Amino acid sequence: MEDFFRHKIVWKRIGSILRFSFDRSGSLALDSTCFAVGNHIKYLVAILNSKFGKYLMKESPKTGTGDLLISVQAIEPLLIPIPNSQDLKNIEDLMDMILNDNSISIENCEFQINQIIYSQIGLTKDEIDFIESQ
Repeated sequence: MEDFFRHKIVWKRIGSILRFSFDRSGSLALDSTCFAVGNHIKYLVAILNSKFGKYLMKESPKTGTGDLLISVQAIEPLLIPIPNSQDLKNIEDLMDMILNDNSISIENCEFQINQIIYSQIGLTKDEIDFIESQ
C-alpha cells in the first residue's frame, strides 16, 4: 500500500502523445493511467519525456486507431542505463528546476537533458540528428 504514496511516475496508458509525470504528492491514479515507483524516478521521467525516450516508445504496441499503448509491461523491458553520479545529479537538478521554478525556460532544460542523455549513451551526430528528426 505504501507504494501508492511514494514518489512515482504517472502516465496515461493510451494516447497519440505521451507525457510522463513526476508525482510527489501521493495522489492516486485512475485505471486509465499507469504508475511506477522505484529508484531514480526524476531521472526516469526525464528519460521517458526526452527525444530519446519518445524514440524508444514510437514502436510500442498501438490501438486500432494508431494510438500508442504504453502499459507498465511496455516500460519494464527498456534497458535505460543509470548515468554516472554527476550526470544523474545534473539531470535531477534540471528536473527540479522544471518542477519548481516557473521563471525558467523548460525548452532550455529539455535541451540540456537531451544533450546529457546523448552523451551518456554515446550517440554519434548522425544518430542524434536521426532521433531529433523523428
